Amino acid sequence: MTTKPSSMTLGILASILAALLFTLMDVSAKAVSYLGTGELTFVRGLVGLFFLPLIAKRESLPLFSGKDRLLLHTRGIFGGMGILLFFFCLKGLTLGDAEILVQLAAFFMCILSPIFLATTPSGQVRVWLFIIAAGAAVVLRIWDYSSFNGYALVGIVSAFCSACAYTCIGRLNEKGGHSGGEIVFYFQFYSMAGGLLLMLGEDLQIPDAAECLWLFALSFSAIFAQVCFTWGATHIHPMIVTFVMYTGVLFHIVAGWALWGEVLTMASWIGGALIVAGSGMLLWKSKGS
Repeated sequence: MTTKPSSMTLGILASILAALLFTLMDVSAKAVSYLGTGELTFVRGLVGLFFLPLIAKRESLPLFSGKDRLLLHTRGIFGGMGILLFFFCLKGLTLGDAEILVQLAAFFMCILSPIFLATTPSGQVRVWLFIIAAGAAVVLRIWDYSSFNGYALVGIVSAFCSACAYTCIGRLNEKGGHSGGEIVFYFQFYSMAGGLLLMLGEDLQIPDAAECLWLFALSFSAIFAQVCFTWGATHIHPMIVTFVMYTGVLFHIVAGWALWGEVLTMASWIGGALIVAGSGMLLWKSKGS
């Protein structure tokens, strides 16, 4: 007899898929990082909006619920600021250092969740979250971090904005009645608006055919990563989602090795094993949830 996967199992799997798609987004952004930050953010938001009607058709809830508008706008503003600041800090940091900083969102979530959300993950779950975080720290070799500058400060603010956006998603989930498409729409709209404002002060570059493909890959992966993340956060606690997203660290390491010949160190193997083990145990424990 086939057992139907639990809500927590599906939420964890959606979070891992989101981490994979965010990795594709970051790879695409790095490939065309010489384009303006506003241009990247605007195109990402604009292309993503075209996919929303397709996403909305697969959901039972309406695309616009008409309630909790302030919370939805807040989620959009923080989310848009988070991605715009992340693209900006990529210009002055290595992809690895930027990834270290963006993962601080999970720890900001540890501070924000008890204040703004009604529930917190159980102690048993937190053990495996800690193992995943430890694995990420080993992979990224945070003791070798050497890029603390103005761009790094922007990266930290980006992580905080992302944590605020994730907290808003958690609150919307607790209130109920919101589709994933609605939550993602506000994020896409504000990221597009922020990118447009920033473009006013940049020298616009017309992308060639190859750059257009990278921009499409960036936009496509970004919108569906947000859908997977949002969908995951409606099934499990947003704090669990942010820690499971550490699997993206491993995906970044593999992508760097495959595309740019970056060396896989012993730290990468050890940390990667911890991430896989922690994520695997979360999935195994969720079977009985």
